Amino acid sequence: MKNYVSLLFLILVTSCSSQDKIIKESAIVASYETWVAGVRGGGSGINFYLELKSELPSNVELKKVIFRGYEVSFEKQDNLHFQAMIKTSGNQQKFEGDDSQIYTSPKNALTLAENEAILIFSKNGKEIRQTIKEVKERPMLLYPSAKPKN
Repeated sequence: MKNYVSLLFLILVTSCSSQDKIIKESAIVASYETWVAGVRGGGSGINFYLELKSELPSNVELKKVIFRGYEVSFEKQDNLHFQAMIKTSGNQQKFEGDDSQIYTSPKNALTLAENEAILIFSKNGKEIRQTIKEVKERPMLLYPSAKPKN
């Protein structure tokens, strides 16, 4: 009898946790690349890319990603490709007399591993979070410096 109760509990736990998955992690390719502008004060950031193997159901919308402490919205490229642009604090120097505000993407208090991200979906108006454990790094983008002004 004790084994049956344990088995029932195990089935219940696994079925509840699988309901919160919108899409299998094997059907998602997540990657990112960091970038730094080639001019002083030009900024830096992370471009986060998400490629799906199949389209999301019609009642599901991909809203945001939490990656490296930042929480930003996705821009839909097409039905299978999404991009989120994170602006970081590097290379954000102010110049003398510059009173503009330094802009960075909003922070989130969640702590994740270096190659983990959380995807935030909306399904029938309800927020669902799904963790991605294998975010691949692309080579860094180094933008060239600006041409000297004559």
